[in-house]
Amino acid sequence: MSLVQRDYIERMIEQAVQAIGQILELVRAGDLDPAMIVVHRTRDLVLGPMRPVLERVDVASAVDLVGKYELDRLRMFAALLGEEGAIHELRGKSARAEACYRHALELYAAVSLAGARLKAADWERIVLLQPKVEAGTIDSRYREELGRLAGQAAPSQDGGAGIVAT
Repeated sequence: MSLVQRDYIERMIEQAVQAIGQILELVRAGDLDPAMIVVHRTRDLVLGPMRPVLERVDVASAVDLVGKYELDRLRMFAALLGEEGAIHELRGKSARAEACYRHALELYAAVSLAGARLKAADWERIVLLQPKVEAGTIDSRYREELGRLAGQAAPSQDGGAGIVAT
């Protein structure tokens, strides 16, 4: 990967992290519609023109499509799916929330299995999301990896994972 590509991805990640902070503030203030708008705009930024495809394919295909050098895009997508799920949960749409949570968890596992290095905040999100999804509904290819990743999480003192507690 070129230096320019890496710099672009690092800036995109920083923008996504800032957006997640903004989403958290909006949700805590009860502004769910603006929070969802930020989720969608940030997803556009993170996934770019591949968004429609990446939202519809299974996670293994998504990993293949983005390639090994841009797996951070899928890490950010997984984080955004977690936030979207929290918003749906707060709105009382539990089935939609669980679908977002499951997709996020499977993305984290697939990205990890493809060789990406997850961060502490990713591990914390996995720990927060797992109880929100029936274990049997997660693709069997990813269950063991999720357990391994969750075992790496240290308890967060400040809720640093970013997901709004619901």
